[in-house]
This record gives sequence, C-alpha cells and structure tokens, in this order.
Amino acid sequence: MKKRMVSAFLASMLALGALSGCGSGNTATSAGDSTTAAADSGTEAGSENDSSAGAPEGEPVTVTWCVPVDKPKDYDAVMEDLNKKLVEKINVQLNLECIPQGEYADKMRLKSTSEEEYDLCYTSNWLNSFDENMSRQAFLPLDDLLAEYGQEMMDSMPEWLMDVSAVDGDHYAVPNQQVIARQLGVVIQKEYADKYGFDLTTLEDASDLEPFLDQIVANEPTMYPIDLRVQPQMEKEYEAIVTNAVYLSKEGDDFTPVGYVDAMEDYFRVANEWYKKGYIRQDIATVTDNSADVKANRYVVSMSSYKPGWDAEYTSRQGVEYISVPIEGVYVGATSGIETMTAININSKNPEAAMKLLNLIYTDEEIFNELLFGLEGVNYNKTGEKSAEVIGENYNLSAQAWKFGNQFLAWTLPGQSDDVWEQTDTMNREAEVSRLRGFTFDSAPVQAELAQISAVIAEYKNREFTTDDVDGFIAELRQKMEDAGQQKVLDEFSTQVEEWQNAQ
Repeated sequence: MKKRMVSAFLASMLALGALSGCGSGNTATSAGDSTTAAADSGTEAGSENDSSAGAPEGEPVTVTWCVPVDKPKDYDAVMEDLNKKLVEKINVQLNLECIPQGEYADKMRLKSTSEEEYDLCYTSNWLNSFDENMSRQAFLPLDDLLAEYGQEMMDSMPEWLMDVSAVDGDHYAVPNQQVIARQLGVVIQKEYADKYGFDLTTLEDASDLEPFLDQIVANEPTMYPIDLRVQPQMEKEYEAIVTNAVYLSKEGDDFTPVGYVDAMEDYFRVANEWYKKGYIRQDIATVTDNSADVKANRYVVSMSSYKPGWDAEYTSRQGVEYISVPIEGVYVGATSGIETMTAININSKNPEAAMKLLNLIYTDEEIFNELLFGLEGVNYNKTGEKSAEVIGENYNLSAQAWKFGNQFLAWTLPGQSDDVWEQTDTMNREAEVSRLRGFTFDSAPVQAELAQISAVIAEYKNREFTTDDVDGFIAELRQKMEDAGQQKVLDEFSTQVEEWQNAQ
C-alpha cells in the first residue's frame, strides 16, 4: 500500500529509529465488520482495564496533552481527582493543556518550531495538520510504543483505521474512534425552528433551507442565519483527496481528478448568492475566528458533517436546545479517520508514559468519562448505567469526546438514544465507500506546488462571498491555481493512482 513519503533526511532518520509493528489495514469492503468489532471490543475494554494492575512505584510522571478545547470551569478540582486515579492505575498524572480551537493551529506550530517538550496533541487534516507536522519531523514513530504499551487500544479498533497515520510503513498518530462515515447535515436552534414553523421533513437539499433563512434575515437582525462549515454543493459531488488541490467525483468508476476551482465552482456561486441575500454574516471578509459567536449562539443554523446524537451534543455544549437533520448520502472517504487523531511529540521526554496514558483513556470507561464529565454530583448526575446529565454551566467536555479517544465509551447525553453508538456503527458500515480507500497520496514530489496552492487559497479566502463579479472571481482564481502548479499536482495524482492500481 502506498504511504505518505517524507524528505530523504526524515526517511534516513526513521530507518535508524523506527520499527514497523502494526499490520496494514484491510480493504474497504471489510470496514463494516471491523467497525462492529471495534464498538464491541471498546465496550468490553471499558468495563475493566488491566493497566491498573501493578502500577510502577516512584514519583508519578506528568504528561502534557494539548487539545483544542476551552478550559472548563472546575478544571483544577476534576484534574486533582482524576490524577489520583491515574496514579493508582499507571503512575501518571495528566496536565491537560486546553487551547481555544481558534488559536490551536498557530500555538501548536509555535510549540513545534520552538521544540517545546509537550507530550500528546490532537492532530488532523483540518487542524494542526498531520502532514505539515510530518514535513517538519514533529511526531514520534509509535509502533514500538504501541506494541509495548498500547496493545489494549489497538485491540479495540478496526485494523484498517490505523492506515491514515502511516508514513513509510510506520505509524505516527492514533486515530480516534468516532463517526468515520461523512454525511452533510445541519443543526438548528429549536427556538427559531418552532417560531417559524420549519418542517424538518422538507430538508433534502441545502437549497431547501432558503425560505427559513429568509425569515431569519427579515425578522432576527441580531442573529446570523447560517454558519457554513462545509461547502454543501462540493460535498454532494466530490471528495477531497488532497485538500485544496485534488478532488474525485463520488460517482462513476474512473479516477480522473479535478482541481479546486472545478470542484468548488457551484459552491462559489451559491455562496455569493447567499451572501447577497443576507444569509452569511456581512463582515465575513474580516472574520478570522467566529468561536465567540458560536459559543454565544449567534448562529441560528450551522451546516457541517452529521452524526447520530449530534443535536444532543450541541444542546449540552451550547446550553440551548438544538435539533439536527441529515441531508445527503453517507460516504466513507479515502482517508476517513484522519480528521481526529492523537500524536506524541518528537521532543517528548516521557513517550512511554504518554502512550500508557493514551491507552488507558482510550480503553477505560471510568477514566474516559471522568475526563469528559468531571465529578459526579458536582458536575454531572448519572441518569442510567451508561448515561449522564451535566449540572449547570461548569465542567463539561462531553461534546468534545471525539477529540480524546474512543467515543464509543462515552456515556450518552439527554436526548441521545441508548443505542447512539450502535447507530454510529451502522452509519459507518452502511456508507458508500470511496473506490480509493487504501490509497494515500505521496505529496513529496509536489510539495512546492502544494505550498503555492495553499498560498493562493489563503489569498482568496472568503472572496467568493463578497465579490460583485462571481464569474470573474472564478476565472481569476482558476488562472491563479494553474500558475501555482495545479496541473502538475493532478498529473502526479494520476501517476500514483495508476501505480496503486497495478499493485493491487
């Protein structure tokens, strides 16, 4: 299987320090059964964890874990109690470094370039880029550590899930278990859905939102109608193989790639129209971080990737009631799973302790849920054997479970069905699977072009909304992308896919 490639220097360094341990993934056709096994074994692992036996003596080791979340209230009290249990089980203490999501990428880049000695961090294809971190040798190879200290964690997940974190046969991050399949959807503040009689059954396409958004524009001047976190027209037709550079149609059976502008053109036109209608906040061109407005529930609608129990998560996190609606079909992409992973810093002084901690949180139901919910009777009350309700506005990371490990261990929230994780598993199993599942693009031959393409994307960000001439904007951006080397990237993709097909 073709893996990501890094620089020749990194490859030589890996040859000295990394041994391949975990097997490569199964083909996509086995994804359903593997995911089912992951859910079942995750539940079993949560009931009793062997890591507590024979915890080492001596001074506890403190592991710093950087995550993109706001620091919750009662943090100190929860960490004090949680760390007592962690010391008893594995003689490790957790320093959870909570970094607001809007600041996370920049702060992690600074930590990496300054060689700061944190231990664990959240990484993905959209935040604290895994590929970018690999290009600067920021993460530690994990295979030996997984074999010695992470076996329970490995046993709890489908083997194919680890494929997305492999570079030259070695693994550099652990994917979190959560929803892997992707489906377009929206969450809507229930207050406004009820007020304007929004019929959820009418929502089959993103355009079906328009009459409702018109009412928000006309009657709710202090609210923003919609927060677009995905591009609905693009999502419907394409999957991103190399973000911003290579897209593949979800239909058909060939592997002809298209570039960024061709994939996004329909979205650009709709986005421009929605901006002119007032659906999009009018200061979009200057907004770099909207997290404060999200937290304050300024957006009536948010469009993103749907998952079972999504509305309950939003309600718990936001403090007002939300409803959620799926729109398009369900799809497992070529690199699904890369969206939420945990890596160990190359400069970590405690990699063994970091892996022990990750393994424990990934497999121990009691520890995982205390990290999410805090202290019983203070921060939450149990509502059933595997369900809980948050008390007031204090410690609550329950809606962030997907950022920490195996979400299948999480207690359910009010409004979530008892079988939400079984529903999630079914969604993963029954999704249409990318015909490129198992292929990983080697970006090394086109690193310069990808950097130039990223610079163009940054230069033109959000202009699709504000331009007075959307046709001119599209033509200009298309030329800029060609000048940046778009065609070379597409040609390289086609060459690698052909090699991959011949090797099957």
